[in-house]
Amino acid sequence: MEDRNKLQSEWKRPDEVMQLHRLKMKKRALQARINNTRINKKNLESEPTQKSNNQNIVSNHCVGQKRKNPFIKDETDKKLNITPPDMEASNDNTLFELLKIKVPKMNETENSINDRSLTFSNAFLQLEANKNILDLEIPKGEKYIPIDWTLKTKMRFMSPKPFPWNCKLKTSEEASGTTGFVRCLDISEQHSTLDTSPNARLHQCCLIWQHPSLPWLELFPRSTGKVSANLTSNSMIVNNMLIKEALYKEWSESFRSLFHLLRARQCPYFYVCATNFTVLFRAAGICGISEAHALLTPTTRGFRQSLKQEEIEYTMPLRKDCKRQSDVTDSGYDTADSATSLSYTENQNLDDEEDETQDEWLQSLGVENSEIRKINNSQARMTLEKETELDNMKQSLIFVKGVESQALFNFLINCKSAITTTGPLAGVPPTLLSPVAFHGATLKPIRVKESIVRVDSEKYFSLELKGPLLPHVLPSLCSLMKSSQLEQYSASCARLHSTTSFSAMKNNFEQMELGNIPKIPENVFGKENLSDCGFSSELLKDFCSPDPTNIQIIENIKFSNNSYTWS
Repeated sequence: MEDRNKLQSEWKRPDEVMQLHRLKMKKRALQARINNTRINKKNLESEPTQKSNNQNIVSNHCVGQKRKNPFIKDETDKKLNITPPDMEASNDNTLFELLKIKVPKMNETENSINDRSLTFSNAFLQLEANKNILDLEIPKGEKYIPIDWTLKTKMRFMSPKPFPWNCKLKTSEEASGTTGFVRCLDISEQHSTLDTSPNARLHQCCLIWQHPSLPWLELFPRSTGKVSANLTSNSMIVNNMLIKEALYKEWSESFRSLFHLLRARQCPYFYVCATNFTVLFRAAGICGISEAHALLTPTTRGFRQSLKQEEIEYTMPLRKDCKRQSDVTDSGYDTADSATSLSYTENQNLDDEEDETQDEWLQSLGVENSEIRKINNSQARMTLEKETELDNMKQSLIFVKGVESQALFNFLINCKSAITTTGPLAGVPPTLLSPVAFHGATLKPIRVKESIVRVDSEKYFSLELKGPLLPHVLPSLCSLMKSSQLEQYSASCARLHSTTSFSAMKNNFEQMELGNIPKIPENVFGKENLSDCGFSSELLKDFCSPDPTNIQIIENIKFSNNSYTWS
């Protein structure tokens, strides 16, 4: 019991501990104050002055005046920091750790310590500098929207704030939007009696020209698995030769009219969507290419052999082993310089002579004819496998330009394989899609749906578009939202995967053929020559840009801080 009382007497209460701690702090502060006072007096006063002061103090004390407090600081001294240096350093270090700021090391030179030291007064300045560094590391967006030549099937815009329009169009809004699209007018800039409301401008962006238009058939996309059709009506088309001929004749006239508009540079581009392939025709000046050109994807060996038989020269820019010399293989026919290339018939003759030479050489070695045939069959099979390995792939895209695009047009208008003979679209010609009017075209609206969705318990306003969405639709809608002062929004796109190779080909063939020799940009002349194609000057500038970075495959795009970011 005595030991327990002894231990309890040795214990200290918290208030006693804090009292002792405060007493020690006061002693340290007092000692530092006394030391600083003595040092300052020694520096400021000479020895005679000190003696005279001591005598004055003694005399004044004898007279009965009040003695001066020795602990009062002189007026000549600066205000002292009563906090000990070690405590101030520890407090600074604690603050720096909390703020995650790097503390200067003790082994650094004195000058660097003075330059990089931090105290309570400049700690927040260092924080602001770190914030600026982080801002520089964050990738910033661009002021423009790249062009995506991939055909889109759906597009959804989402914004935390309501859109400046609604899907319920008034009579004047629908009429003005239709008039602006058909006449290729920019109703937001021109002074006219047309309605310039956001609803009218939205309706103008959601229209397209299409041929043919059969209400009971869905002609875009042309994928057989996604087409819903009335088989009875379709069998009527297949079995009735008069209907098939009438559809083909009408389609041929529309295709010819559209191609003539493109050659006259009054149509910037158009698509030909068949069941097995898609063709993109572009006018001269688009993407900085000075001649009309076309891209076709995907292709097969049989289709490419048909082009060779028609003596249509093409290139395969997405093929890795693309060569500029000409031979009978696909890679060998990738030629753009007719002066250094051989025609298909010349190549075939040369190969026949080589085969005869090889057969004679094998016979001279005593190889039997049966073995020679086996060798030839094995070699032909290997060549066939090499040519067919790219079939229906992105790398099978072919590119033609100039007179070859005219030859491709003649080939397609007479191509029997362009019209399928089986499935729900049997006997129906390919779908023509264009941003401008042409003979036999039907004005088709893009379906628009507006709704409110919730993502992570947050409300967003949604605008969904469904239908054939051409490359100019996305930049036109983004321009409309920017002019409507919509501060933040995002868009996601569902694309037709078979057409992604159109945007994968970014190279300017004008410079490739000249050995990457710098040229005067063609976009200035292209803009002037395409001034009547129906696009605004800003939109036409982007479509005529020869910069390959201006072409991107866009799945998602976001607008914030007055800039665009995409992926």
